[in-house]
Amino acid sequence: MRTTFALPATAALLLLAACTDHTASSIAGPRAPSEVALAANSNSNSGFAIHPNGFGQDSYAAWKAHEGLPDSRGNADMALYFQKMTTTETFAAGVAKVTGLEGQPLSALVGLSWEHRTDGWCGAGAPRWDVIVSDESGDRGVIFLGCAAAVHTPGSAANWIRDSYPAGTPIASLPATGFTADFNPSDALTISELLIVFDEGTDIPLNPGFVFLDNITVNGHVFTGPGDNGSN
Repeated sequence: MRTTFALPATAALLLLAACTDHTASSIAGPRAPSEVALAANSNSNSGFAIHPNGFGQDSYAAWKAHEGLPDSRGNADMALYFQKMTTTETFAAGVAKVTGLEGQPLSALVGLSWEHRTDGWCGAGAPRWDVIVSDESGDRGVIFLGCAAAVHTPGSAANWIRDSYPAGTPIASLPATGFTADFNPSDALTISELLIVFDEGTDIPLNPGFVFLDNITVNGHVFTGPGDNGSN
């Protein structure tokens, strides 16, 4: 329904993922995406972990207390907040990097989901999963899994909706788009990075410029708050 706005967002994140040493300025608080990758990689051996960040004008991701569903630990009721309070064309995004699958075959990724709060945005291009993959020569591509195309089921509480993949087709069978013409999608692909990206802006009708996500699940590992890094 809103696919006409997805292309600028796609183009921006292709550039972001292709340039691992991206140095675009970030707003106060969030660090640049290159720093996100460094922080994430430093924890990649401790199990699954999620590292929220962001870059650009009025855009970031962060855990927020008392905005989400019950946590696995404590009573903070955390939710992962993504914001882009600017236009879609602006090179900016709230981003969270999930570590723990790097170097594994794409077939190892068997399930992705989250619950989004219904006062936030669920569009064709944001929030979305970006599964960054590498072919046998090291050239990279991406599989886009947008919120609107997920399987939608009732969430854990009122005003929450669960958005799940795969949506009838295994993730490993979905087409990958190369960052360059050298990328060979028919190779045995390996996972390079797994990102959640929010980069559709407030110029899209009805988009409030934010979304709250909770119960973020990767291969059965559930993130209810930052305390779930490297656990369950």
